[in-house]
Amino acid sequence: MPHQLINILIIGPSWVGDMVMAQSLFIFLKKKYPNSNIDVLAPAWSKPLLAVMPEVNQAIEMPLGHGKLGLGERFRLGESLQSKRYDWSITLPNSWKSALVPFAAKIKKRSGYKGEMRYGLLNDIHTLDKQKLSMTVQRFVALASNSLITLDQCPNPVLLIDDHDVKSVAEKYHIQPDIQ
Repeated sequence: MPHQLINILIIGPSWVGDMVMAQSLFIFLKKKYPNSNIDVLAPAWSKPLLAVMPEVNQAIEMPLGHGKLGLGERFRLGESLQSKRYDWSITLPNSWKSALVPFAAKIKKRSGYKGEMRYGLLNDIHTLDKQKLSMTVQRFVALASNSLITLDQCPNPVLLIDDHDVKSVAEKYHIQPDIQ
């Protein structure tokens, strides 16, 4: 499986810090499956952030705001994603509703933590041991691994920022950019 094309859908978190930590998962997946396509379903605000994560193939906008149930809309979104033929989904949020889209998309392998009684919606259910996986970044990366993940095994996030953008911001705020 490491060298075959694998299409992965990540159900992303709703918070900025969590989305940055999710890049560690994306990097881990790309190292493990170099020929993978990784799409991320996430709030609209995260599209510019996901655009500077080279591991992400496509950011798909979640049309529902944080906390909205929208059962019909979630199922329609999942059905619309069936044509992408995802092999695997990883659901990062622990809510029941976050597991609906991959289920409706008929994704063969649907991974995530047990969370709010998600039996059936997920078919690769992980049990979270908060003692062994004390950091959120470890929890994210562990969903793509068959073994316990230590913090030093989690790749550091690396956002690729365009040099032109760095220079523009530096000029605007009269600071010296540290471009390497």
